Amino acid sequence: MKLTKMITIARPYALAAYEFAVSKGALSAWGAMLDTAALLTQDQAVQRLLDSPEVTSQQLVSLYCDVLDKYLNAEMINFIKLLAEYGRLSVLPDIAEQFKLYRAEQEKKLNVQVTSAVQLSESYQQKLIDTLTRRLGCQVTLECEIDPELLGGAIITAGDTVMDGSVRGKLDRMVKFISESL
Repeated sequence: MKLTKMITIARPYALAAYEFAVSKGALSAWGAMLDTAALLTQDQAVQRLLDSPEVTSQQLVSLYCDVLDKYLNAEMINFIKLLAEYGRLSVLPDIAEQFKLYRAEQEKKLNVQVTSAVQLSESYQQKLIDTLTRRLGCQVTLECEIDPELLGGAIITAGDTVMDGSVRGKLDRMVKFISESL
């Protein structure tokens, strides 16, 4: 539930940053800044500072601006200040991820996460890429991972779309249906 809330909070900031970057022809610069800011935000020491009521938003802005100095221009500094003022710096990883999705959509590219119970063969991965490219109407790249708890099948995540074809998912849906029927 927390993940959904963070994405919901991040989406308008990511969209604003994306639209501004497009208008200025600065998608690469904004993408680099957001990626680096997201990495900074994920640092445990920074997380403690973000959670500390003793650290002011101005101190956080100074920290981010000092670390990100070579990536920043005046508009980016204002963006960091805005996030700090509203206590949203902790959402930077989600903002960066959403920004990437907007950019990939514009460029007709999509990274698709495939979680399967076993390693997928190269030929199966290529068939999956071809099928998803036709279905989604964009260039697809796969990021594959293995989760033996799925028992079989796969879960495919493409942007906001999740296709659960795993045996575990089917069993969970069946149990839910049976329990709701009783």
